[in-house]
Amino acid sequence: MRKLTLACAMVLSLAAAAVPARADFIKDYRAWQQLGQEGQAAYAMAIFDVMTVFVANDKYTAARAIGLRKCAETLKLRAGMIAQAITKFYVDFPEQQGLTPFMAFNTYFERGACSPFINEVRKEMGLKLMKEPPKEKPAQESQPQ
Repeated sequence: MRKLTLACAMVLSLAAAAVPARADFIKDYRAWQQLGQEGQAAYAMAIFDVMTVFVANDKYTAARAIGLRKCAETLKLRAGMIAQAITKFYVDFPEQQGLTPFMAFNTYFERGACSPFINEVRKEMGLKLMKEPPKEKPAQESQPQ
């Protein structure tokens, strides 16, 4: 537990070093872009670390944390990859650019790529499975002119 606390503190301090000093968090795509690649990677890793913390006596957060960790190991996720996925969310869904990077993470990882891993752990723990994430909109075929 001590190692996890130290690791989280280090990641958060790296994120703070990459961001101009201020008391608020990254609120939207515009602020996300201002971080630059290194700042985005540090911020994305901090989101991941927070999402993989166990909450005492809460099986659902434990299942999420274990599932996200299994997902990260299997997919060999790195901070830069998580940051790229957050950016992809904003680019793919421009109408959602007012959302926080946390919400983008939730969409692409917890409810997307990592949901099978989380559901596997939920099933093992006897918990209700998460609903399937919404399917992507089908690409519109070009109409002959």
